[in-house]
Amino acid sequence: MDKMDGPLCLLVVSTLLTVARSEAVGEEFKATLTNMGPSTVFHGESIRLTCDVTDPRSTWEHVWFRDDQRLDQRGELTILSAAVGDAGNYTCRGERRGAVGIIYTPKSLPHSISIDMGNVLLTVRQPVLVGATLDAQCRVRGAPRLTEVYLYKDNVLVSSRTDGTADLTLPNVNLTYQGTYHCLAGWFDGQQNLAKSLGNPVTVKEVVSKPILSLDVNANTKPKDMTLNCTFTFLKPDPAAEVHVYFYRDEKKLAGIARSQKRATLVVLTKEGAYRCRARVPSLNLDQWSEPREYRP
Repeated sequence: MDKMDGPLCLLVVSTLLTVARSEAVGEEFKATLTNMGPSTVFHGESIRLTCDVTDPRSTWEHVWFRDDQRLDQRGELTILSAAVGDAGNYTCRGERRGAVGIIYTPKSLPHSISIDMGNVLLTVRQPVLVGATLDAQCRVRGAPRLTEVYLYKDNVLVSSRTDGTADLTLPNVNLTYQGTYHCLAGWFDGQQNLAKSLGNPVTVKEVVSKPILSLDVNANTKPKDMTLNCTFTFLKPDPAAEVHVYFYRDEKKLAGIARSQKRATLVVLTKEGAYRCRARVPSLNLDQWSEPREYRP
């Protein structure tokens, strides 16, 4: 081996390690889009997005992506006059220089923005939850005084106003409210105008999903015991809301109550019967039951 081979190899390895360590993902930190505004804006309107990183100890630069393509802007993202090409899925991430190079957070969840070329635009505050109020706004380009506003779901009239207000509400939503909405607006600007928006698909979600119950028998214990697992999703509508979880055998409540956001577990002695779990939000008087699971040894 040439005398220079040893130092050269060390230099190459050291360089590769430096390159490999020049960027690192800070998995413990999280980037979140804030002040997102509407998901659809008129052509020529402004777009402003801000980004927040959960790290009070350090200062992070915020970088932006549209459809995974990195943008030149840092800090607050501002587009003063939106064009068709500005439509897409926006994400942000935090970046800062550390001892081993650039550290960056995972990307935030995306925020989709579309550009409307018409004169009437319907926006609906989402997500729309069962039991809540559907809040919609029928906007007209230039914000003239409205003379009439009509809200349609799947081409059926569901609400209207003639007081000059663009806001429309549908209280106490249930799953049948899911569908495609559009609005029809009338306004006067020297002459009477009437135009409708494009359709806006609206998804209605349960605050608590239907729970799924699983039974796991532990054959290594004497007497044998069984673990009941109740899993669900919870879209927390307000900070005070919480889920209480109950377990049942043959429609009789078993001892104990769990407070959880997505999963609860109870260990019981094995006994044949039909088991169910119940996820309840007391503050909203909402209940969801799992399908029964039979245990027959």
